[in-house]
Amino acid sequence: MANTKPLKLINIAKRYKHIKPVPRMPNFAAWIEGVDLTRPLSKPVQAELRQALFDFEVIFFKPQVITPDQHIALANVFGPLSSGSYFERHPTSPNLEVITSDPDRPPSIDNWHTDISWKARPPLGTAIQITVTPPAGGNTCWISTSKAYDWLSLGMKKYLEGLTAVHSWEVSGFREALGKIGDEALVAAIKAFKPVVHPVVRINPDSQRKCIYVNSDFTRNIQGVDRHEAAGILRFLLEWMKKPEFMVHHQWEAHGIAIWDNRSTQHYAVADYWPHHRVNQRVTFDEPGAAPAAAPGAANAPAPAAPAAVPAPAAK
Repeated sequence: MANTKPLKLINIAKRYKHIKPVPRMPNFAAWIEGVDLTRPLSKPVQAELRQALFDFEVIFFKPQVITPDQHIALANVFGPLSSGSYFERHPTSPNLEVITSDPDRPPSIDNWHTDISWKARPPLGTAIQITVTPPAGGNTCWISTSKAYDWLSLGMKKYLEGLTAVHSWEVSGFREALGKIGDEALVAAIKAFKPVVHPVVRINPDSQRKCIYVNSDFTRNIQGVDRHEAAGILRFLLEWMKKPEFMVHHQWEAHGIAIWDNRSTQHYAVADYWPHHRVNQRVTFDEPGAAPAAAPGAANAPAPAAPAAVPAPAAK
């Protein structure tokens, strides 16, 4: 390991009085005990849930059957609702995305990614509930991109400082998916969401942790260096983040709930269960201060954010 500096552990007993986080790894991935999500949450509980998300980056709840309205209310604890992505919507709650896999609909996303990094202002996070679990498989993995950064050598950290990367939804499977919906949806998305630029290392504004911010689904290229060098660095970072020391592997129970900070994690929905049935319901939320989200239907592109312009690649 490149970083041998001991990790300063979060003092849970001192920081939390209304909920009980139980970490699955040091400072990452915690079960939350003592919270009934079927009842209104008090302000102190809401505040500590937000703090737990920033402290542990992904938090888990044992199975609780919550309604769509309760699911949306839970997401609102952490931030205003996001317009989300290009998934189907719940028939009576359009802010609730529904991802269904069965013999006729195989899983379509089976790689490591950060959600919607192709927006100039990506969402803060997502609250997810698996309402139907397969008899075997169907787990989800998360990696801490802040831990991955911390373990880099000082030389690599210095090299990455100031580098930027281009992110675009068009290099992912969304282009194909939108094409199946129809040309109108595809053309609308192309017009609304141009490629954007993000730092290769971002600082999470709530935890103040530095995080590696590239992913295999949406990161197109690293700017400012020779393209061969950029491709090599991108490959290294994507492989580096997959180290087991940065990863939690979560086995779902029906109606189990997880919430993750999209700014400091990546996730992977393991597609080993197909052709079994699996249903994922999720609500995505933005950072406070983001523009209010529209509630798009499945065939509509989300309301556009103001994308950053992509400058021409620098020569070296």
